[in-house]
Amino acid sequence: MTNNDPNQFEQEINIQELLQVLWNNKLIIGAVTGLVVLLVLLYHFSATPEYRSTSMVLIKQDKGGAMGEMINPFGSLTGFDLQNDIELVKSFPLAEEVVRNLYTKKDRDTLQIFGERNYVSPIGGLFGWLSFGGAAEKDSVDYDVQMRKYAAALQERIKVGNSRDTDILNVSVSSPFPEEAALLTNAICQAYMRKDIEWNADQAMSVKEFVGEQLAQQQREISSVENKLSSYMKNQNIYELTGNAEKLLEKLVEAESRYNDAQAEYNILKKRQDFLVQKLSDEEKQISARIAKNVDQQSIDLKSRIKKEEKALIELANSTGTEDGSYIAKKQQLDVLKQRLQELTRNMIAGELSYTSRARQFQFDLISEQLQTDLRMAELGYVAQEYLRAKNYYESQLNRLPQKQLNYARLQRDREVLNNTYTFLKEKLEESRIKIASEVGKVVIVGAAYPELAPVAPSLKKNLLIGLILGLGLGGALVFVREMLDHSLKDDSFLEDHGFTPLAAIPFVDSDGGGSMQASMKKSLKDFASVFPFLSGNTDGKKDQHQKKNSYGKPVESTRNKQPLLIADSLSSPFAESFRDLRTNITFSQADRTLKSILVTGTEISEGKSTVCTNLAFAFALTGKKVLIVDCDLRRPSQHRNLNTMRMPGLSDYLAGQEKDINAVLQPTMHENLSVLPAGSQTPSPNELLGSNKMTELVKKLEEEWDYVILDTPPVLLLSDATLLSRTADGILMVVRMGYTNKNLLKEVQKLDYLKHRLLGVAIIGPSDKSGYSNYGRYYGRYGYKGYYSYKSYNAYLEPEKSNG
Repeated sequence: MTNNDPNQFEQEINIQELLQVLWNNKLIIGAVTGLVVLLVLLYHFSATPEYRSTSMVLIKQDKGGAMGEMINPFGSLTGFDLQNDIELVKSFPLAEEVVRNLYTKKDRDTLQIFGERNYVSPIGGLFGWLSFGGAAEKDSVDYDVQMRKYAAALQERIKVGNSRDTDILNVSVSSPFPEEAALLTNAICQAYMRKDIEWNADQAMSVKEFVGEQLAQQQREISSVENKLSSYMKNQNIYELTGNAEKLLEKLVEAESRYNDAQAEYNILKKRQDFLVQKLSDEEKQISARIAKNVDQQSIDLKSRIKKEEKALIELANSTGTEDGSYIAKKQQLDVLKQRLQELTRNMIAGELSYTSRARQFQFDLISEQLQTDLRMAELGYVAQEYLRAKNYYESQLNRLPQKQLNYARLQRDREVLNNTYTFLKEKLEESRIKIASEVGKVVIVGAAYPELAPVAPSLKKNLLIGLILGLGLGGALVFVREMLDHSLKDDSFLEDHGFTPLAAIPFVDSDGGGSMQASMKKSLKDFASVFPFLSGNTDGKKDQHQKKNSYGKPVESTRNKQPLLIADSLSSPFAESFRDLRTNITFSQADRTLKSILVTGTEISEGKSTVCTNLAFAFALTGKKVLIVDCDLRRPSQHRNLNTMRMPGLSDYLAGQEKDINAVLQPTMHENLSVLPAGSQTPSPNELLGSNKMTELVKKLEEEWDYVILDTPPVLLLSDATLLSRTADGILMVVRMGYTNKNLLKEVQKLDYLKHRLLGVAIIGPSDKSGYSNYGRYYGRYGYKGYYSYKSYNAYLEPEKSNG
């Protein structure tokens, strides 16, 4: 089927053809694969290994605290907590703390992270004797700057993973040395465990410092009051109160002590609240304020009732004492109301936070504790007010005493109150110390890291597999690109699709043994060298500098001092049989007219047209026909060499008028029925001679005297010589060579109507085996003369050869 669309893809590629192409280029693919694998092995043995020791760390979930007894609505959001821990383990501050700690150790010179120990690869060891200058001196860098550089390097090596649906982190640190990898991994985990304890104890530490300051102040005030009381007792000679004054003082001390206790606890909670507020973001503060407002609205009645009961309880304590049964019963009722308020508050906080989807676990705990601290501070506020009211009442009663007893009572009251407050603060201090001492954190190192026996990277098996795949891929891609860029003829289907009639398939036989395995290997190596010119080994460039090339850029095979293959050498060979087929097909190709003159041409130099012309003439001569070969290639004649005759005198001499009788320049050959008209002397204007009327008359005259006149002409598109002669010949035989002839040139031939009408068909020169033609693929595309010929190719053809006599 003829392809009329020039833009349509010309070759139908199937799997079998693709595999055949790859197999025919197996040496190139193998060479590329071997080179890539070699480079991969060099990389593998020169790369720095990566050992990665892993430690297993458990992150415990906090079940206690202010919300310990509540249902946690965020139980499914464990991943948020773990993501926080993962980021903290990989954080720069933790890495900096580790490197500062390790830098102070004595064995820091064994750590590669500090630049004290370098890894030398096997490849580096082989070339270790090569020295390119002395060791570089370390620049003096500020200590803090250097530590930050080390910390940044350590941070890049840390890797933290989490197994799905678990609270376990897999922490690992890489190093070129297995012992260092294990050391750095354990150091990171231990540092994080310490920091976790410190972070969790921050609140207790803050309260402890505040209470410690209050205790010191109380101790100074107690000492001052003690001195004043002692001095007053001595000067006024008074050592005790009598009557109602002593009972009144006891109640005043009790009320003021309770007031001071409430104020002290309020201040402690205020300090804790400030700490919690600092931990909250602006968004979390807004959430907390909204929840507090809602809780206030829902519990306003219960709070009002608790205030009344609290006031009644304080009055009952002042009147009956805290040991009375009615006071105990009242206090139990008040505790029940407080418990109800606490449960209501917790439930409302949990509901509000669960409704807020952006709230996370740590927000839940902080906001809940902050809100409950606010609630307790409000309770302490009105408790302190009640005790302040009672204190003022008893103080007004005490002011009615005589001045001497009044002053003594006041000093006694100040001492007792300060002592009670000091005792209360000391209890709070001990509580904070116990909390700090009992803090163990949520981080537990389940399994410490240990030195691994083998590095995780680079992997020899993995690198070899990558090298093999990459090499095969690059080799296949190289072959594919070469095939896609190759415009040479691959099979006869192209000829049939473009209107050419194949007449015979002539085996391509190289007289230098091109069909041997050794020659095939040499050819593949040359193909590979053509892709990578620096591997060709031609360093002087003298040989290739003057070597002639065809229009592809392919070196033209020199025929000088080289005898061509003739069918007369072996009449029973497949080579000879192919020309018999060609002779027969030409004879029957023109049934309606007599075929006397045949013009043999091609599209390129070194396609084999002259050899085909000679052997075709022999084939006709063997049938008893009188055959004359006319060498019309006046620039590069070859028939005198093919038939071992003289070049001069010849055709050019006759056309130029130097020879008058054409029979005088005809020369016999080894076969009695075959003669040759050589090209003759070199002429500066072969085109004018071949296009003259004398040449046309000569052809007609020879047709009358000879059975067949076979004209050997230059390539049809390279010069106009063959075009001029085509008008005088009865038929035209095109010669194409598989893996050599440019398909684009054949398309140009089809566009020439004066050639199409006289075209008998094509003689195909190709390999004798059935291995395909892809071994001959080359990319020599150069667009110049007539669209496809290079300027060098044109000049190379025009360069005349010296006459060999």
